[in-house]
Amino acid sequence: MNAATRALRDEAPGLHALADRVMNIVRAEVRLGRLLPLADPDRDLRISESAAAKVLRQTADTIPGVAVATCRLVPEGEGTGVHVIMTLAATLDGPLPDRAHQVRRSVLHSAVQDLGLAVTAVDITVVDILEPEPPLPPGSGPS
Repeated sequence: MNAATRALRDEAPGLHALADRVMNIVRAEVRLGRLLPLADPDRDLRISESAAAKVLRQTADTIPGVAVATCRLVPEGEGTGVHVIMTLAATLDGPLPDRAHQVRRSVLHSAVQDLGLAVTAVDITVVDILEPEPPLPPGSGPS
């Protein structure tokens, strides 16, 4: 393996530099982000912002007519509180305030039940409009 690697480096010296640049970018993308405190004052438990945001994005995406664009979690004060800031796209087949309320309720529930986060606020901003899903023709639904 070492001999083959050396031979490749000798054939294409720029390839090694390219591989190093690609790996540096990959390592930068894997960063977990800041660690957020879980709502257990007796223990010092934490979860990475990226892991928590992924769970909350997936939760919000289950609401019909919603697609999450971004999800940020910001620690609040000195305690265990976390502020959720989410942007999303939504269909206009129902009132946007109702859709935002559904997302907020779902995110709050998941944050507490699934993650153990003490959420102080969930700010939702609709940044784009989605086309509604076309209805399925009769008889083409699940059997």
